[in-house]
Amino acid sequence: PIITDLEIWKNNPEKVFGLTAEFTKKYPNTTIRLVKALIRAGHWLDENNNANRKEAVKILAKSQYVGADEAVIAKSMTGTFEFDKGDVRPVPDFNVFFRDNATYPFYSDAIWFLTQMRRWGQIGEEKSDQWYVDTAKSVYKPDIYQKAALALIAEGKFKPSQFPDFATETGFKPVTDTFIDKITYDAHKPNDYLAQFKIGLKGNEMPKVGAA
Repeated sequence: PIITDLEIWKNNPEKVFGLTAEFTKKYPNTTIRLVKALIRAGHWLDENNNANRKEAVKILAKSQYVGADEAVIAKSMTGTFEFDKGDVRPVPDFNVFFRDNATYPFYSDAIWFLTQMRRWGQIGEEKSDQWYVDTAKSVYKPDIYQKAALALIAEGKFKPSQFPDFATETGFKPVTDTFIDKITYDAHKPNDYLAQFKIGLKGNEMPKVGAA
């Protein structure tokens, strides 16, 4: 049977907006404005129970953007998903752009992706738990997000309650088992997480090199 990634990992992160460190240092104001625009766009897509999604579909269907048929884009953007021809079901959270802090760069999300890179051999050698944390923090920049969010709050476009509590937010989501395999994930202990899998690299295991 066909399922969506929402059922594989509830509220999983998908898209990424990345800038080089050089760009953010050279153009700090532009960086903040870009993040502000992304936050506002995500909120617009989710507000009023996804009321703006139909308009978004029309925009995305234009040739200078996705360039696909409106009907095709609408099948995932407007709260339903076609699993097979004629098998259309409601999946209101298939695409979430702002709700549930969807735009916030959680370190724990980055660490999960790193565990999968280790599990499947893209990271070929054992790494310490601290390495995972340090690597995540070198890429995910909640300080930039916070500056953008606080600016939007100061401008009266958002309320503080629409964002994480920046005074207490650590960047780590609570321990969870909301995956299809129900394996518990604690981002503070990535190696313990990897050790729970029967398949894939863990510990000091190395990728096997095939014979020439």
